[in-house]
Amino acid sequence: RRTLILSMAVLALGTRPAMAAPEATAPEPASVTMTGVGLPVFVDGRVRNHIFVELKLHLKAGFAVEQARAKDTVMRDALIREGHRRSFGMADNWNRVDERALAAAVMQITATHLGRGNVVRVEIVRQTPRMRVRTPSAVPAS
Repeated sequence: RRTLILSMAVLALGTRPAMAAPEATAPEPASVTMTGVGLPVFVDGRVRNHIFVELKLHLKAGFAVEQARAKDTVMRDALIREGHRRSFGMADNWNRVDERALAAAVMQITATHLGRGNVVRVEIVRQTPRMRVRTPSAVPAS
């Protein structure tokens, strides 16, 4: 009897891990987040607003996240310098950035610092203006 009970217990314990094993799923692509990058919006040589953006860099499969994180400060500095050379602000809304122009600039910067093709896509997660500003075209004429 003891042998029968022990063999049933061993069988029950032996099958439990197979039943509890998680299903195989595709690994999620690696990404790196750049937060709090402040970009000025200037029009006619005057700073009209600052917009703080949060970016998510989607990396190529197999590219080490640690390499991208190691270059975070260098890429952030390059992006801020580019933002002072040309405005990423939209002409009709000083509270938002031009997402396509910003993504293109970030792709160029990451190609320089991480290597071409290692960043697949740039996602602009959040845009937070320092203050809400009304653009002149939105102000009604009196």
